[in-house]
Amino acid sequence: MKRPPCLLVLAGAAIASSISSAVSSHTAPAGSGPPRATVVTFAGTWIGHSRSLNITRRGRARESIYSGCCDPVLNLTFRLSRPRGTPLIASATATVTAVWVRDRSAFTKAQPAPHVGETRTLRLRNGVITESLTGTNYCDNKAENDGKCGA
Repeated sequence: MKRPPCLLVLAGAAIASSISSAVSSHTAPAGSGPPRATVVTFAGTWIGHSRSLNITRRGRARESIYSGCCDPVLNLTFRLSRPRGTPLIASATATVTAVWVRDRSAFTKAQPAPHVGETRTLRLRNGVITESLTGTNYCDNKAENDGKCGA
């Protein structure tokens, strides 16, 4: 028995609608993708030989750099803004809010100490933060154990 053409069109439309629903239920919603970095991505205690960097979940940072065990060089505070990237590979803008130069001989005209209001980029890659205000790097515990932030 032959089916009327209108039933074939309706059956085809129903099948197409079912396929479309099945495909869309197994794909990511529009606009989603990998997790995005936030200032919380940078939060924690980061370490290196004779230096430390503590960043709060609100993006406030305190950095201390020493020359050896007992010679303080610099205390720096800054705030993070405009995080970009993913939780594993991220960057943010660092704006200096306070500076205490404790050993002026550590800085030169060519390599001056950071100053209040200065902005630079902080980068996070595989557990290592590169802080471009002082050119110093800091590690999480795993990267430190791998020797990436030694002397």
